[in-house]
Amino acid sequence: MCSLLCSSDVIAAVSLVSYDKEPALYSIIFGEGITNDAVSIILFNTVMRYTGAKSTNKIDWTTPASITYMFTMLGFWSIIIGILFGLISAWLLKKYRSFSKNPITETTIIFCIGYIAYIVSEVSENSGIISLLTCGITMSHYSWFNLSP
Repeated sequence: MCSLLCSSDVIAAVSLVSYDKEPALYSIIFGEGITNDAVSIILFNTVMRYTGAKSTNKIDWTTPASITYMFTMLGFWSIIIGILFGLISAWLLKKYRSFSKNPITETTIIFCIGYIAYIVSEVSENSGIISLLTCGITMSHYSWFNLSP
């Protein structure tokens, strides 16, 4: 419950700061909010593996180490999936220039690859939100330069 409530505290802070007047402050608050959301989601998914209806795991003295390991691996694989699909997007848009003849096609490819990153991450029981965020960051760095003007 706490991890879900904790992820919504940034909405109030971001709504009070104007991006036009204070871009650095807005970026810091927004970045903290995204990091807070990511940690909350990963922690929630990790704890649900122990307390969910389908859980067969028993809580004992090794549970904190196990949760820390699961937390780390869930975050790691979510980030790897996002980076992988972001780089696939950049490679597709660079290698196949026929996609850049129509801006609608380019936009559709960008949306589809982000959605595929989300779905692959969720199906593999990782965090789709983290994968989507990482995929978007990767695409903004690499795919942007392969788009048509």
